[in-house]
Amino acid sequence: MIYLIQNNGMYNNDIRAMLMAFYSGVKIVEKIENGYEIDFTFVANFDSESTTLSVHNGLADAEHDDRTDLSADEIISTKIMGDFNNKQIFRNELKKAMYLLMTEKTGRELPWGDLTGVRPTKIAMAKLNDGCTYEESVRNYLDTYLVSKRKAELATKVAINEMRLVETIDLHNDYCLYFGIPFCPSRCLYCSFTSYPIAVYKDKAKQYVERLKEELSYISEIYKDRNPVAIYMGGGTPTSIDAELLDDLLTHVNKVFNIHKGVEARGSLVTESATEGNSGVADEDGQLCEFTVEAGRPDSITREKLMVMKKHGVTRISINPQTMNDETLRTIGRAHTSARTKEAFALARECGFDNINMDIIAGLPGERLESMKHTLDEIKALNPESITVHSLAIKRAANLKQQMSEYGDTINKDMDAMLDMVSDAAADLSMEPYYLYRQKNIGGNLENVGYAKPGRECLYNVLIMEELTDIIAAGAGASTKLVYHSENRVERVENCKSVDDYIDRFDEMLNRKRVGMKDKL
Repeated sequence: MIYLIQNNGMYNNDIRAMLMAFYSGVKIVEKIENGYEIDFTFVANFDSESTTLSVHNGLADAEHDDRTDLSADEIISTKIMGDFNNKQIFRNELKKAMYLLMTEKTGRELPWGDLTGVRPTKIAMAKLNDGCTYEESVRNYLDTYLVSKRKAELATKVAINEMRLVETIDLHNDYCLYFGIPFCPSRCLYCSFTSYPIAVYKDKAKQYVERLKEELSYISEIYKDRNPVAIYMGGGTPTSIDAELLDDLLTHVNKVFNIHKGVEARGSLVTESATEGNSGVADEDGQLCEFTVEAGRPDSITREKLMVMKKHGVTRISINPQTMNDETLRTIGRAHTSARTKEAFALARECGFDNINMDIIAGLPGERLESMKHTLDEIKALNPESITVHSLAIKRAANLKQQMSEYGDTINKDMDAMLDMVSDAAADLSMEPYYLYRQKNIGGNLENVGYAKPGRECLYNVLIMEELTDIIAAGAGASTKLVYHSENRVERVENCKSVDDYIDRFDEMLNRKRVGMKDKL
């Protein structure tokens, strides 16, 4: 546990984020209660001319929380000159100084330096848009944020690919559509998403889909003069519902959003893109570019469901092993095996899917470098069109968070080296990194990266991560993002998370959209 003392809360989020980057999962407190065992105290003493940051042994001055003069217990400290009220300039200086201080204390350097935000590629995007070269962007990461060269190059490559992918999109008029199926065959150890066991909610699934269809109809009506450029059906696990119900839902989506016109227009562009090295993600009329379904669990995939998706214009699916090591799969609560993953993949190929993504996770319980190598060797043999690697994040709502005493010593091992292995494997498959994001409580302060072959990138992933277009979302737990470009802001309209509440309070869900989107209509 870390005891934090500060005489001004202006930079509270930055200080906490940097402490968490070095001490993921450790609790930070600003008041002492009985029973607390403090590992060390961090003090930030802000002054208009200079600011002092210091680290102290154990519980420093617990009886006087308002004091910052703790020099008797001091281990290390540093001073930052300048007025802390000038946040635009001082914030970066504070984070850099704090990073160097914590590096001295821990003896560790972080691959992302003092960057703690969700979207580190925004920095490269801004530099490239200002006319900087690739080399200048990389140098900016190294000098300004103390990022490692490998991560600086990764972020810049991603930014270049993102800019290429969105250059034909009308960011003011096109939008993305998301709708979710919040049911899963089982709950994974690390999962924090809103999901419900399909075995328990099977009878309610049809009622849920009926409400979801109503919300999709409402969206299609209020956005009838605008085009969905990308559609993403996520979860949960969309393929956890039966084929008949899936067919009913996708038939409705096709009807109200005129899917096939856009998909057919894209068909020839995909072929051209592979030849010309372009993304091929937008047609000339601004119609739908892609339709992704997060098939996810290999044990939920059947030939019948695949054919339903194919019939309704789905162009991209995910089949997510997470790992190809069966012992780990049992540990994390997955019902499938690596053999079942291979069977589901082969079945998808037989059904005509030529754009398949596979998700994997670095840092799972008990896994080391040889475990990741085995997973990557198996995936390379399958030769998917894209790979997405997630660094294990310990979320508060996940079962793993409550079972850290059992698994804590076995997780987040060799994660950065694992990510390097994924990068090398992706290169062997002729894939390039095209989107990147980070999460709170992510192990090693690392990242999640999507790699894809040219022309097989997921446009939706780029647009939602960079918040470049409206993301209109439907279903339980769905979050609509409304982008106001001229004001440089994003507003959110949230649906309630509970399936039961979504069904019972459906009129309220529509009214939330009606009120929240009034400036967009």
